[in-house]
Amino acid sequence: MSRHPVCRMGLAGFLTAELGEGAVREASSLDDLEMPAQFQLIIVDANSPSELAEVLSDPRLASVQRRILMAPERDFALARRAHAHGFSGLLPKTDDGPLMVAAIKLVLAGGEYFPCFEEIDASEGLHNAGPIDRLSKRQKEVLEEMRQGRTNKEIAKTLGISIATVKLHVQAVLSAAGARNRTEAVSRLAQDVSLGSEG
Repeated sequence: MSRHPVCRMGLAGFLTAELGEGAVREASSLDDLEMPAQFQLIIVDANSPSELAEVLSDPRLASVQRRILMAPERDFALARRAHAHGFSGLLPKTDDGPLMVAAIKLVLAGGEYFPCFEEIDASEGLHNAGPIDRLSKRQKEVLEEMRQGRTNKEIAKTLGISIATVKLHVQAVLSAAGARNRTEAVSRLAQDVSLGSEG
């Protein structure tokens, strides 16, 4: 849902290519969606603070199990706010198309996508956990592949996942480590965990 036709049509095009014809409906507002229809996921693009406040408090959205909020960029405060209102993800418009699609598929599968998830963890009182504890089993596998110097393409082939999904996991690893690049992340995290090849 977005009042910006280009944004709405672009994302709908990416998702239709991945999910098939008829799997995606686009609308400029909740009223256009004829709620309460049965939707697996609603992606909301609020264009102003007042519109965001309306969307977050709209009772019609509460009936939709999975919701993603689009944002101009990564925004810790907005991520916390969306999470507190039951959203499953924050989708920065600065992400590229394949990464957006992978994030949406992750949410459809029951996961969450907050690129700044360590801020969400801190707001839930999990900030005392070590960085490695914030990684899923799959993310630790990706970390081990990164430690061995493998590219995203090589990691995708080894683990049997898409390159876009690898990018999501690499992003989570960088975020957990507070690192600017892969080398820094590996150096900070690899020494804190017993990785598969070492144990």
